[in-house]
Amino acid sequence: MTAAQLFALSPLAALAIGAVIAMLLAPVTQSAAAARIAAATGLAVAALLEILRAGVPPAPIGALFTDDGLARYGTAYAALFGLAALVFLRVAGVAKEAPALVALVALGAASLTGAGHAATLFLGLELISLSLIALFAFPLTGMALEASYKFLVMSGLATAAQLLGVALIYAETGALDFPGWVGHGPLFALGTALLLAGLAFKFSLAPFHMWTPDAFQGAPAGAAALAGVVSKAAVAIAILRLNSEAQLPQPLWSAGLATLGAASVLVGNVLALRQQLLPRMLGYSTIAHSGYIAMILASGAPGTSEAVLFYLGIYAPALTATLCASAMLGPAPMLEDLRGLARKRPLEATSLSVGLLSLAGLPVAGGFVAKLYLFKALVQSESWILLAIAMVGAALGFYYYIRFFTAPFFGHGGIEPAPRHRFDRLLLIFCFGLIMLFGFEPLVLITAVNSALAVR
Repeated sequence: MTAAQLFALSPLAALAIGAVIAMLLAPVTQSAAAARIAAATGLAVAALLEILRAGVPPAPIGALFTDDGLARYGTAYAALFGLAALVFLRVAGVAKEAPALVALVALGAASLTGAGHAATLFLGLELISLSLIALFAFPLTGMALEASYKFLVMSGLATAAQLLGVALIYAETGALDFPGWVGHGPLFALGTALLLAGLAFKFSLAPFHMWTPDAFQGAPAGAAALAGVVSKAAVAIAILRLNSEAQLPQPLWSAGLATLGAASVLVGNVLALRQQLLPRMLGYSTIAHSGYIAMILASGAPGTSEAVLFYLGIYAPALTATLCASAMLGPAPMLEDLRGLARKRPLEATSLSVGLLSLAGLPVAGGFVAKLYLFKALVQSESWILLAIAMVGAALGFYYYIRFFTAPFFGHGGIEPAPRHRFDRLLLIFCFGLIMLFGFEPLVLITAVNSALAVR
């Protein structure tokens, strides 16, 4: 193996080593601190290595993995926001294994974003799923166990559908690598539909979304961030790669993505309207955002890759900030609990409100530019029905986001926030800075995205 190939695989190695060391430390230490440091080191080193590799020509590392800009962007994204989730992952002493599982989620996401073969596609998805099942259950409360159980059962069904789909595609094409997926027969079409159903579950697209609000309400906020940010981005990038490398049957693939995306936008936004719990509202809203990304992927418009990566880059700090602020208010803060938060904790209130502002796609915050990318893609592809659904979804989202956005600055009462950890403060400042930077200077993220896409 050449030095270039070793350098290309070094971020994955850093994540794997960090996870293994964290696992080994968990049973021999009294607290999770040592395991947390090991996992955090692996995540930070992986992100740094990918940043250092920016602009380096891709190295051929076999059929299983691809060393291109999509893989590098996805690995850096997974490591960076996996580290962010680890910062505010609150688990009991019995869950000393949690930091190792966070590193495994990032490793699975990194494998998935670089997957060029059915084997690595399956490996990445299952690393993410199995780790999240345990993370969801760690609080050992009724809601956490319910969320974990639902995710376990539905994940098993999705995995079975995905494996059967890949088997049918292989029966038709005789290939397991993405470029070899070329065919037009009924087995290929059925296999593609089953593969899409399996990916839709991991992407929390309706009607495979039922686990999402329960996970956001019952699981630790850090685990919800992994599911809503890291896992979602990995699946979106995997679909981008399938769009570009595999010749999946059309219009079945694009029509399926468009239908699932439209259903997710409507279901997520309509059900979020009635929510009083902040985490549950975020759970339904993330279903809607999955739908927006699926619409971009289905549009086939010029610049689809740029639009998706930009949307993911904007979405991550916004959801991370809101979940981190929510975690400081207890396991399931309600709308009324936010009243007067700005007087008690101005940083938490500001970060929460700016994160919601960005998720709503309003000006000043970065989410406004992300929504412009969405509408541009749908206009360019002349997907007028999808455009109308996206606009209706954005209007509904504005209504329920604005309720939670304004609550911290009005009224009295509310609950007393938990003591603030030093790293929580740094994370909120970091996310707030990214949201505002991408809102006022979106060219920073656009340049980073285009630089990644230039590496092929």
